[in-house]
Amino acid sequence: MKATAKMNTRHLSLLKLKMHFPALVFILLFLSACQNDDENSGPNKKHIAVGNAVSVSDHHVLISGYASENGTVHSKFWINTESSNETEFSDYIPTNTLYLKSINDHYRKVYVYKDIHGQLQNYQFDQGSLAENGRVCYYKNNVLTFMDNDSTGTVSSVDYHNDKPYFAGYFGKIIPSEGGNTLRPETPFVWDGHNFLETLPLPEQASVFQGVSTIYVHDTDEAYIGGLCGVPMYWKNSEPVILDGRYGEVWQLTKSGTDLYAVGLINKHNSNSTGHTACYWKNGELHELEDNAQAYGIYIKGDDVYICGAIGTTPVNYTPCYWKNGVRVDLKL
Repeated sequence: MKATAKMNTRHLSLLKLKMHFPALVFILLFLSACQNDDENSGPNKKHIAVGNAVSVSDHHVLISGYASENGTVHSKFWINTESSNETEFSDYIPTNTLYLKSINDHYRKVYVYKDIHGQLQNYQFDQGSLAENGRVCYYKNNVLTFMDNDSTGTVSSVDYHNDKPYFAGYFGKIIPSEGGNTLRPETPFVWDGHNFLETLPLPEQASVFQGVSTIYVHDTDEAYIGGLCGVPMYWKNSEPVILDGRYGEVWQLTKSGTDLYAVGLINKHNSNSTGHTACYWKNGELHELEDNAQAYGIYIKGDDVYICGAIGTTPVNYTPCYWKNGVRVDLKL
């Protein structure tokens, strides 16, 4: 990756700012809003959950995600197929491992990294509500850190390489509306948290840009960033790569040896709403997992491919699962 000049935009100060919600935040709010629906209340109330990240350690399949239970949304953890608490879960997580939790009470996206010393580093990314400060920021262990410019935008994802964090997100523009001001994504970026900053070009095939889903840093000169552009795609450094011409999303990227894996979903009806197909791509080749499902996390261990996500046509019907080499395993609620 090459260093580029810092971006500067006009400082914006707003008393009220309506957040721009990416897919995960929208789902969480949608689930919460549905808590009073007849089918989701009373003794027959449904519990809804999704797996966000998966890893394997000592033959244990470790999955983190979120759940909507009894009208509240919270982080959820599984060891193999059984529900777990975060303390037990983090004890099993190997060092140099990053996992995604739920959105917290402040609507911040939360990642946890277990460093080489076994310490947990907590990262929180505001989803746009702090954009009135006119500077991109993130929280590490509840300490607020700002990007050294006056650009408006937000950080969306983090990855570690050699025990050092790298970030991806987007710069945006404040758009007034009747319901409040909205931070509209416009320009994706990758950032090392210090002096390196590079903006990424939107692909010609992009029908819309809704933000950045993930970053994976394989080496100091080789990074992959997933974009929510209406088609499943990622950037290799600054070069866009389109995986399919239909509607789709990429939610995580990783490499095993020389093989590059991207996990997410496509929609065979070219719809952005319901009836997705969970899938992954290996070196650009599509592997479908299951219709009416969505995939969010991937982990490669030897010849085995582990993918986590959920089955269901709409968020109120999501139930958590993982696939091992294409065979689905349901997770207990």
